[in-house]
Amino acid sequence: MKKLALTITCLITLISCNNTETNTTYESKEYAVYMRGKLAGKHTSMRNENNEYKYSFNFSDRGRGPEIEQTFTLNSDGYINALEISGVNYLKDTISEVFKFEDGNAIWKSSSEQGEEASNGKAFFSSINGTLGESEILLQKLLTTPNQKVDLLPSGSIQISDIENHTIEGNNLRLVETIGFGFNPNYIWLDEDDRVFASVSSWVSIIEEKHFDLSNQLLDIQTKKENTYFKKIAESKTVKPNGKVVIKNVNLFDSNSAKLQRNKTVIINDNRIEAILDNRESLPDNAMVIDGEGKTLLPGLFDNHVHIGRSDGLMHLAAGVTAVRDMANSRELLDIRKEFDENTVIGPRVVTLAGFIDQKGPFAGPGLTISNVEEGIKAIEDYAKDGYHQIKLYSSIDPSWVKPMAEKAHELGLKLSGHIPAYMLAQDAIKDGYDEIQHVNMVVLNFLSDTIDSRTPKRFSEVAANAYKMDLKGEEFQEFVALLKEKDIELDATVSIFEGMFTTKAGEPDPQFEAIIDRLPIQIQRSFFSGGLPIPEGQADNYKASFDKLLDIVKELHDQGVTVIPGTDAMAGFALHKELENYVKAGIPANEVLKLATITSAIVTKTQNELGSIDVGKLADLVLIDGNPLDNISDIRKVELTIKDGKLFYAKDLYEAIGVTHFK
Repeated sequence: MKKLALTITCLITLISCNNTETNTTYESKEYAVYMRGKLAGKHTSMRNENNEYKYSFNFSDRGRGPEIEQTFTLNSDGYINALEISGVNYLKDTISEVFKFEDGNAIWKSSSEQGEEASNGKAFFSSINGTLGESEILLQKLLTTPNQKVDLLPSGSIQISDIENHTIEGNNLRLVETIGFGFNPNYIWLDEDDRVFASVSSWVSIIEEKHFDLSNQLLDIQTKKENTYFKKIAESKTVKPNGKVVIKNVNLFDSNSAKLQRNKTVIINDNRIEAILDNRESLPDNAMVIDGEGKTLLPGLFDNHVHIGRSDGLMHLAAGVTAVRDMANSRELLDIRKEFDENTVIGPRVVTLAGFIDQKGPFAGPGLTISNVEEGIKAIEDYAKDGYHQIKLYSSIDPSWVKPMAEKAHELGLKLSGHIPAYMLAQDAIKDGYDEIQHVNMVVLNFLSDTIDSRTPKRFSEVAANAYKMDLKGEEFQEFVALLKEKDIELDATVSIFEGMFTTKAGEPDPQFEAIIDRLPIQIQRSFFSGGLPIPEGQADNYKASFDKLLDIVKELHDQGVTVIPGTDAMAGFALHKELENYVKAGIPANEVLKLATITSAIVTKTQNELGSIDVGKLADLVLIDGNPLDNISDIRKVELTIKDGKLFYAKDLYEAIGVTHFK
């Protein structure tokens, strides 16, 4: 009966999609866009008298956010025949995208790509800047195909991998799982008319306002579905040794001294490092032996700035990242952390939980918000009770609240860090109790003005326009460095996210991922050509010089003894490799960079007794590199094997599971 009902629904959808007469029904709908449960924008869908599907999508995220208008028509087979998209992207840069099928050719052009190829019109054009409305029509088309698979333009394909039926408070819904667009399955909820009912996640959800109360229930069901997928991968891609593991003939990076020890043998027993031997010493019997000749064994890497989800875990381990600091997330993070620890989902250790707090208002960040300092103190107490390690304040916080909130955090043994609140200088935040600063642009803002509304994208554009002018050897900057040292302030620089933001235009590859773009699924590749900030006419050289100045700041602070810890706030795994490369580009020796990413990060997270170095008795969190990143930091990308908690994860197998090509 289930299959019969689905077949009937598919036939109805096929008729709807293929009928070009205006008497077919396509009810106009308006959805609300929520960020972490807060209304942030809307999505509307309609079809006009010319049979044009028209969609509007927007949301506001602290002054950022897309504003998109999309129009398209379908051909007689239900594929896109002509399409136009206009508006601005997330960073408010202008976008334009067109597609048409004409005289046996598919022709497309956007701000970031263009192409043409012969086509019979039976492939679905997948736009770069499309809306949920386009996804809805694509799903309807997928439901009508015999194998529920559709070829995509410019390339690739998408397929429905599973459908679950659910009745929720009188709504007959289907959770549709598709594969082909990204690293992992995508999920959309359809109603009984094959219209989008909702797209939900822990960060952004799109659903009709009248159904908002169902969001958490939908997300719970969807999360269980996702967990089934991740559990299967964990079961098939985790190697659990029956006995001891021996890595022989390997060059070992001693992170304590930042030097390489050549021709060593490391013995792992269960999840601990049992011994470190010279190669001439005898090996235990019945052990799993791995030959490390020509390779480098490092402690597992730390990424000190993530907002982790289940889908990120595999990519972190494939890249050699065995420990992360989560710098603000939903409370679902506690479940994700447990799943990673139990290896029901592949992922790193979450060694730091940072509790997010911002002030209510039009630019409040996505997370817990407060109206007064008393609510802030209560929030800090609640985070402490839940086992959080750190408090992250955000841009809308009243500067006068920083000191009392810092005092409460310190009283409870928590660090306090974050963005520097708008209309406050970093030096004043430090004096009022900050222990750490997130993002190097916050350092630059200290030398511009306390009148900049850094709740908005001005925290990026003003830095891009002015950082290049800074004199790092001047008295003002050096006094700031002295303050950082006096207060033992750490910088979570995330410098690489500013490279693409400051230096690229649409159509140019994001330099953060340029080295690995061709290893990624095609639909992911396309997203890395969208460009960064709108660059004013004649300012391109200055913007590039400003990024270079950010690198100079990282180098100057490191040289002066300020703790700079590598973090990314970007794509799992690959982004950390680029961050380390950029530290070397800044002039920090590779061995010192690797020390920052291992034992220094462990010290910052107070896990140095268990992690961060290859020492007898410590946890067996290790990464085997096919090369020597001390000689060439880019060899850090050549991960062959990651060991976390004594379990083995082969990078090639992990990457293949999500459609990524291994470095070889």
